[in-house]
Amino acid sequence: MKKIMMTMAAMFVAVCASAQVYIGGSAALGGQKHGDGDSKMYYKLMPEIGYQFNKTWDAGLSIGYAGVEDGNNAFVIAPYARYTFVNTKLVDLFLEGTMGYGHIGGNGADADIFEFGLKPGLKLNLSNHVSFVTKVGFFGYQKNDFTDTQKWGMDVDATNVTFGVNYKF
Repeated sequence: MKKIMMTMAAMFVAVCASAQVYIGGSAALGGQKHGDGDSKMYYKLMPEIGYQFNKTWDAGLSIGYAGVEDGNNAFVIAPYARYTFVNTKLVDLFLEGTMGYGHIGGNGADADIFEFGLKPGLKLNLSNHVSFVTKVGFFGYQKNDFTDTQKWGMDVDATNVTFGVNYKF
């Protein structure tokens, strides 16, 4: 038993020694229209912190704010696990598995948003410490109590395209 514990401790130290913490975030901006109403500007600011276990796996947490210019806004939290399937010196391609929750408030609104699924993305490694990250689309399940919608499938619109920067320590 002692040998097993020592081996597990050594493996844990080895994994942690090669890991990297990063901070950053992403933003999105676009138009959104509900029914026959006017188009409204949509925005999202999502700071994040993550942990890169190795060149293939990351885990992190995005916490932020999304809103529409009519005054409805949402607090959003979305933990994720990221799998990098193409890793080069300059460009990485990844899939991010996420489970997000948001709460909409403002203008008398009081509703929840849920999602779980995959977000494909691209990371441009500008240096050993700085990366430009973009995520395009969402494939999975989304439920929005505010608009009373539920959907499965692929969604590529302004609300699911983000651009950001990460700094790795």
